[in-house]
Amino acid sequence: MTRPAPYTFEPTHLTQAVDEARDRVHRAEARMARVACALIAASVRDILTDYDPDPAAPFDAVTFRLTVNQHQRVITDGTYWTASGEERRITDTFDLFGLAEWTTELDHYNRAVWEPLCQHEDKEGDLTHYRLDLAQAAVLPAEIQNSARVAEIRDRLAASTRGPWASEEFVYNRNGGLVSAGDPDAVHTDFVVTDADDIRVAEIAVNHDGPGDTETPEEDIAATRANADLIARAPEDLAFLVAYLAHVCGGEDAEAAHLRGYCGHCGSALYTSALEQTPAPLDSTECLSRRLPGGRTLQLQHVLRT
Repeated sequence: MTRPAPYTFEPTHLTQAVDEARDRVHRAEARMARVACALIAASVRDILTDYDPDPAAPFDAVTFRLTVNQHQRVITDGTYWTASGEERRITDTFDLFGLAEWTTELDHYNRAVWEPLCQHEDKEGDLTHYRLDLAQAAVLPAEIQNSARVAEIRDRLAASTRGPWASEEFVYNRNGGLVSAGDPDAVHTDFVVTDADDIRVAEIAVNHDGPGDTETPEEDIAATRANADLIARAPEDLAFLVAYLAHVCGGEDAEAAHLRGYCGHCGSALYTSALEQTPAPLDSTECLSRRLPGGRTLQLQHVLRT
């Protein structure tokens, strides 16, 4: 009997691959949910104007009912409200079928996307009713994505020095000597933020030499440490959020991989994306390993060839 050839796998790589895949699915679902809200608003307008292409064609819907059913899916009975608060309903079966095509894209799992566009109504048994604000839903966030404020953020990111940035903590005694954090002689703590070229970006300090400086030294040091970490992580955090905004708004695919170069150790092609700035191979393979004297093995990390 011929046995199949054995094979091995790396559990860490599988776990990482699953997490990355699920994260991509979540972002795609969030993107689709927001677009579905806009399509619901567009469908209501088309139905009430008899599909008049004129943007100025009048119609009277302001909010539209969405209902979460017992299966945590979103449905609608066609109810809408006018600006005066009058309740009306779309009753045509064909129209309701068309609306259901988009309401079914919404559910409990992407609620964080569509619920902020709604007013909450009372529960009715297993049903939870919402009123979708049609004017808000109709405007995709591309206006925010392309706003002057976001453009300024992109410009500031582009002009900033090379990342990643890092924060380092220095603690001094009264004589100006370096001591360990928590040392009883410590009276001053500096947090220095530097860029990837070790250029100083920012410095935050806190004096804690008795009540004359502060009555809560531990809290003040922790708050200052958090501020320094916020500064150090700001470029990568802002870059991620700007890319995520573009992704959800339906802009350029933020997950598209771009070749950045090749590993200086093993020669593997390394890629980045707008959402993942760390160069890595597409197949998540490890870099070379080297055996050290004494039998220990050193696993090298991928590094861009310069």
